[in-house]
Amino acid sequence: MERRRKTDRLPGEGSAQDAEIYRRAWHSYVARRNLVIVLFVSFVFVGFMLARLRLDELKDFSILVGWICVYLAGAWWLTEWRCPRCGKIFANRLWTQRCISCGLSKEDVATVMRRK
Repeated sequence: MERRRKTDRLPGEGSAQDAEIYRRAWHSYVARRNLVIVLFVSFVFVGFMLARLRLDELKDFSILVGWICVYLAGAWWLTEWRCPRCGKIFANRLWTQRCISCGLSKEDVATVMRRK
């Protein structure tokens, strides 16, 4: 019988410890994704509030640049999410659906969460 590598297994095929790793990884991904979405949407709110406050131009510009820097840091943090199967960086883009190293999809990781 041919022995399968860890990266050939489907999520949840391994031990309970492996399933727990997938659960923790998924929670980490969801938290990172939600942070990026909130930061993106709140940029509109910050712009609206700055328009209402009518600060001087330099203050407005520096607040918006600061907010963009915070968003970019959050987006970078999201792209640094590690694949629970191979341990490498999952993707180099924000919304990639498959691991660039082992091909594990986010949907496969989410199914482990639904099996609880």
